[in-house]
Amino acid sequence: MGLKDKLQGSTTFIDTAPLIYFIEGHSDYQSILSEIFNANDKGDIQFITSTLTLMEVLVQPLRLKRKELVDLSSIF
Repeated sequence: MGLKDKLQGSTTFIDTAPLIYFIEGHSDYQSILSEIFNANDKGDIQFITSTLTLMEVLVQPLRLKRKELVDLSSIF
């Protein structure tokens, strides 16, 4: 039984590191993160996080002036 199966139907808090690893495509974690993020997209798992996580994820793009990575209009 994989992580996705264990999380099936749950609401799960996700912290900053997995989000950053997923966004950056960190090779050590990408396969499992892709699996659980796809499950979240399909509604099999529901992720929740904090506003602090959102701020932490946005720090580097803001420093680099990468506005296209910071545009949240499609989320809200």
